[in-house]
Amino acid sequence: MRLRIRHDIVAHYDEPVTLASRSLHLCPRTFDGQYVRAWNLDITGDCRQARSSDAFGNIVHDCAIEGPLGEVAIAAEGEVEVDDTTGVLQGAPLDRIPPAVFLRETRVTLRTPTIVSFADKVKGLSDGTPLDLCHTLMHLVHEEAEALAADPSELCGVREVAAENVLAEARGTPTDLAHLFIATARSLALPARFVSGYLWQEEATATGALAAWAEVLIPNLGWVGFDAAHDTCPTDAYVRVASALDQSGAAWIRMADRGGVPAQVTVTAAADRLGG
Repeated sequence: MRLRIRHDIVAHYDEPVTLASRSLHLCPRTFDGQYVRAWNLDITGDCRQARSSDAFGNIVHDCAIEGPLGEVAIAAEGEVEVDDTTGVLQGAPLDRIPPAVFLRETRVTLRTPTIVSFADKVKGLSDGTPLDLCHTLMHLVHEEAEALAADPSELCGVREVAAENVLAEARGTPTDLAHLFIATARSLALPARFVSGYLWQEEATATGALAAWAEVLIPNLGWVGFDAAHDTCPTDAYVRVASALDQSGAAWIRMADRGGVPAQVTVTAAADRLGG
């Protein structure tokens, strides 16, 4: 499937800031099954910009914009062609981190007694193989926690909702459901990581094209994606952008400003299918 993506992030300030710093994960990589045909990142103003690749294989743009600034606008736009690999990541971007690192807890993926109990429930419903454990976990998270249509600006920031709280409230954003999946997978001794990206859907949603899911390292298969919010493995409607231990390391944007008052941030994201 060939998709055209447009992602806009605009920060408006009631009082001008003297310096705006941004760290961005807004550029997808090309690998087997995902081909970036064209991509452009536009940042308003006189911007000093540096592109690098982090340890997770993500493309990172760090930039600083001198003020005074009343607004900072960022636009990422391009065309990506995606094959349906039934969720299996093929020829993945360079990942220099040992798999065991993806068993570590983070602040939002703690292995609490509640999560361990949930993992035991998954084991009881599964045949015990890693792949079936993950499919069972994905279905169970989808059934027990309602996926909320969060505002795009909320998904673009960093979520601090602990995985066990998602279970307690029986609801959460796609990011929250991914964190619950990851915490439980790690409790099952399965290396798991968070993924941010875009999703094309036939009908427009309040969240736009922003998406979040998890990947698990499955023996003899490699990294496999699981989207608990939609109860499916990623298809050719998904564009993978960044991955990390949790959302804090794969967020589309991290912001730091000097002077002024906190920004009012507006986020829009759209994915359109090209061709038949």
